[in-house]
Amino acid sequence: MKIPSHIKAVIFDMDGLLIDSEPYWAKADEVFLEGHSIPYTPQINLHIMGMGQREIIEYYKNEFGLTGDTQELITERKKLLYAFLLATVKLLDGVKEIVISLHKKNILLAIATTGHTREKAREILGKVGLESYFSVIVSGDDVEKGKPAPDIYLKAAEFLQIEPGRCLVFEDAPNGVKAGKAAGMIVFGINKEDELYKNLEEAGADEIFRSLKELSV
Repeated sequence: MKIPSHIKAVIFDMDGLLIDSEPYWAKADEVFLEGHSIPYTPQINLHIMGMGQREIIEYYKNEFGLTGDTQELITERKKLLYAFLLATVKLLDGVKEIVISLHKKNILLAIATTGHTREKAREILGKVGLESYFSVIVSGDDVEKGKPAPDIYLKAAEFLQIEPGRCLVFEDAPNGVKAGKAAGMIVFGINKEDELYKNLEEAGADEIFRSLKELSV
């Protein structure tokens, strides 16, 4: 599948799309929740995938009775993640190739992540050798509402100075797909897991793939 010719910018989600971080988030959530006397199940991560940090903590509060200051809980959860992630972070299949190909075609590249601060996202990109390719990084700290609200993608388009309709989003999670579509962008869903692959289509993705390797520029 080729990138549509009218696209001037591509916006990447980060966790589970660019870097293989979902297993680390799952491990962090297991430790985090059990530390607050809340039993962990894998189904929890399927539900929260693609949500913003604040939305995840509010979900834990509403669903499981988690208590405490939201920002302090976000900081605690992230600290656990980075303890697991930064030592062994790696790119998912096809990421480096598509990033370099898009860059060579003078297509602007951005990151829109609700999982990390802008500084931490840059640190991660530096570790995998891709920092120089992305002209814009937008984090959940830059917007009022996280995914599935469109705020983060609209902010990325604003920073890129590109109309939303000429932006293409790569997303691995249904909440992210909904955010990109609500922003008026074309959204390609990418996930190799059968259940999530189907959920991406249901969320409104324009095209769905199992890997970025299936795309060409």
